Amino acid sequence: MSGAMLTLGSLSLYKSALVIALGALSCFALMRALYPKGGLAAALWCFAAADVIFTVLLCRFLHWYCHSEQYASFWKAMTDFSTGGYVLVAAVPAAVGAAYLVKLFGLTQNPSRLLDCFAPGAVLAAAFIRLSALFNSTCRGKVAVRRPLLQRLPVASPVTTSSGTEDWRFATFFVEFLLLGIVFFLALRFFLRRRRAPMKAGQKKDGNTALYALLLSAAVELVCDSTRYDSSFLPINGFVSVTQIACGVCILVPLVIWSVRSIRANGRSLFHWAVWVGWFLALAGAGIAEYLVQRHGDWHLSCYALMSAMGFLMAWLPYRMYKSVCAKKRKRA
Repeated sequence: MSGAMLTLGSLSLYKSALVIALGALSCFALMRALYPKGGLAAALWCFAAADVIFTVLLCRFLHWYCHSEQYASFWKAMTDFSTGGYVLVAAVPAAVGAAYLVKLFGLTQNPSRLLDCFAPGAVLAAAFIRLSALFNSTCRGKVAVRRPLLQRLPVASPVTTSSGTEDWRFATFFVEFLLLGIVFFLALRFFLRRRRAPMKAGQKKDGNTALYALLLSAAVELVCDSTRYDSSFLPINGFVSVTQIACGVCILVPLVIWSVRSIRANGRSLFHWAVWVGWFLALAGAGIAEYLVQRHGDWHLSCYALMSAMGFLMAWLPYRMYKSVCAKKRKRA
């Protein structure tokens, strides 16, 4: 499925590249539509250019760091993009860096608002990137699907083995495409509601959409990355992938920020301790599920069900913390 759609001399246009390009265009078009009227268009163009450059370089750098044996040299990895791979999670610091670069240039004083407008489209672009895997030979799930009834999308996709036979595996990227599509609609709905909602005293309106989109997409990636057979690992760690580590951090960041805001608005209470303890227990549960699925491959159904439940809890608890910030400020004696 990796054949070119169109060939013009030495130039070939591939289906997967076209899908990724459509995702990027949709992302920045949506960002332009969501950006407040009266905002500097130059800020958007500067952000878009910086984000693309930073994303490509950081995602490639992280892949080189985890898979240096696949490249002739660091210089080759960072200059020749015709081969090799990328670690998509590095797009998060790339976007943050691009937003603050725009602020440094004096084109915006509110990078959080810029990231809010970008977040729904970024999730949509990530969904398109995962969808592009249907048109090339990139990774598939490591879980074999043996039942003929399930050997079709959206559950499974065929993989050609080294012997030339076809093996049906869990369609990791297509399932992630569907889940990220849901996250996109939730993030867009959240953004539009935040735009219409009146801002209460002590609340910060900007930045919440970006945190919300980051929270949900990281929870999805945390589980889906475990089902891949080509996950990237740090050289010092062969147990938890670099994407899972980064996703845990990406889920923790909204929890920390919203916890600080909640305590400032309402004071510390038993609710906060319950959320914190529950979150770390969910993190431990996800780690246990990852350990079990690596040691007992035939337990994948129960292990991934447990990991999915823990991932949902890890995302739901920070959201409850956010809701406590939105709640009416408690009266103090």
